[in-house]
Amino acid sequence: NIGLALLQNYDLKLDKYVSKIILQNNNGTTVKEYQDETLAKAEIDAKQINGTTAIIEYQIKVTNAGEVPGYVRSIADYAPSDLTFSSELNKDWHKSGNVLYNTSLANTKIEPGESKELTLILTKTMTDSNTGLVNNKAEITESSNELGIKDETNEKGSADVIISVSTGALVNYVATTIITLVVLAGLAYLVNKKYLSKKI
Repeated sequence: NIGLALLQNYDLKLDKYVSKIILQNNNGTTVKEYQDETLAKAEIDAKQINGTTAIIEYQIKVTNAGEVPGYVRSIADYAPSDLTFSSELNKDWHKSGNVLYNTSLANTKIEPGESKELTLILTKTMTDSNTGLVNNKAEITESSNELGIKDETNEKGSADVIISVSTGALVNYVATTIITLVVLAGLAYLVNKKYLSKKI
């Protein structure tokens, strides 16, 4: 029986998704929700880029894809430096060095075919120079099972967020700026012409 048990497959799988992006600025709050997206996009009005706070909600899903019940002792998230971590928003997470850790599933048995989900919320203060792609990776760093079988797979998950300037808003902003400059130039020309004609 022991020999047969040791031949069973032990495999815990990790997937990472973006579930929500909240944008907060002087225009108010915009919420975009996503369903199991590994690539999520959000756009910000060009005039509101500076000072906008982007709140990104990630879902980390651990699935027992094997035949042996197991425990996820620790999950690590490697958030990039331009994302801010708050322990108040993430009660089950703690930061050590540059890595975020979650051990809330340490004593939870995950049966074959069963999944457990964790939420991680990170924020980003936007500027003109930090739009673009944000990649965030997570992995199972420690797991165990009652049979002592090792999980030979390296379970990592990755999710990408693209925060960019709204194309329509940018075009409108540029167009408005050009029109304003043309009008001002026209007024300056008329004033100058009127002044010169009076002088003559």
